Amino acid sequence: MGIFHVKTEIYSGIGVREVLEMDNLKKVIIITDPVMVKLGLVEIVEKTLEELKVNYDIFDEVEVDPTLESVKKGLEKVMKFAPDKMIALGGGSAIDSAKSIYYFMKKSGKEIPIIAIPTTSGTGSEVTSYAVITDKKKKVKIPIKDEDMIPEKAILDPVFTKTLPRVVVADGGIDALTHAIESYTCKSANFYTQTFALTAIVGIFKNILKVYNNIEDEDARVEMGKASCMAGIAFDRSGLGINHSIAHVIGGRFHKSHGRSNGVILPYVIKFNSSDKETAKRYWQISKRLGLPSETKEQGAESLAVAVEVLNKCLGIPSCLKEMEIGWEAYKKLIPEMAKTAMEDICTDGNIKKVSQGDMEEIFQKIY
Repeated sequence: MGIFHVKTEIYSGIGVREVLEMDNLKKVIIITDPVMVKLGLVEIVEKTLEELKVNYDIFDEVEVDPTLESVKKGLEKVMKFAPDKMIALGGGSAIDSAKSIYYFMKKSGKEIPIIAIPTTSGTGSEVTSYAVITDKKKKVKIPIKDEDMIPEKAILDPVFTKTLPRVVVADGGIDALTHAIESYTCKSANFYTQTFALTAIVGIFKNILKVYNNIEDEDARVEMGKASCMAGIAFDRSGLGINHSIAHVIGGRFHKSHGRSNGVILPYVIKFNSSDKETAKRYWQISKRLGLPSETKEQGAESLAVAVEVLNKCLGIPSCLKEMEIGWEAYKKLIPEMAKTAMEDICTDGNIKKVSQGDMEEIFQKIY
């Protein structure tokens, strides 16, 4: 008998106040970043907490690609304030920071539930048991996985995605698409995860360009929020593959956007994985659902790679790492080391097609 469990209560298209007033909140800390403060999004939550007479504090020093140092700062503030709950407001960096703080607090015997308010449609962090922290000294990204880190609630309020710059719409949306495609085609995929993943893939292809070209389209923003969330649920229950292993290395080594790195790499990984019959079959199933040319499994797999290439171009996402201003000479010398790191990444084991060190080095060369 299979068991499929989704821990997070998900509120889609509902206002933050409506959800927060359901809780008997007493003492809360908001985990966020300076941009959320500047955009006035933190103020919206503050106003709600004040109206509900909730004692609150703010940690607004979350970094892009949160580091061990910034998480430690947040942890110290949370320990000092001793809240009953954390509200994680922002993109994946803010939510991952809150989850990492939870993880380290748990080690000291104190568990503080998280209410996640994502301001991007991409990471799916609001429903996953993963968090990624950057070790600046070693120049690597460290994935943490703990079921208890999964947020208690996720509030997908479209008000909080209305200020997204186009580049964030693109990077976040392509990140969610990568989650969904890898989840659908990975080793531990099952009926439930594939149902979530395929629905997310269709939702992203239908809505990402609508949001990218018109941020005022609230319906499209709501649909992208749902799709990102569903992709997060899918990969959290099934795992991912080498696309993420490689993106983790590129992001950690060259400080590039994780979502953008995923998007650049995705067509290459689809082509590499397509030589495996089972993976090609799954790419073909995705292509059929999207209405792409797919008379044969080979054609379906190729169609999906081309569709992603076209989508990337429409979203202003580079076609290779060279276009991300990474110098070849330094990159070339690092290929064996980067390939080794990617081989050791937690996501690599999820790839159906077996990957060797030589395969990984070849992919690193091709994506450049």
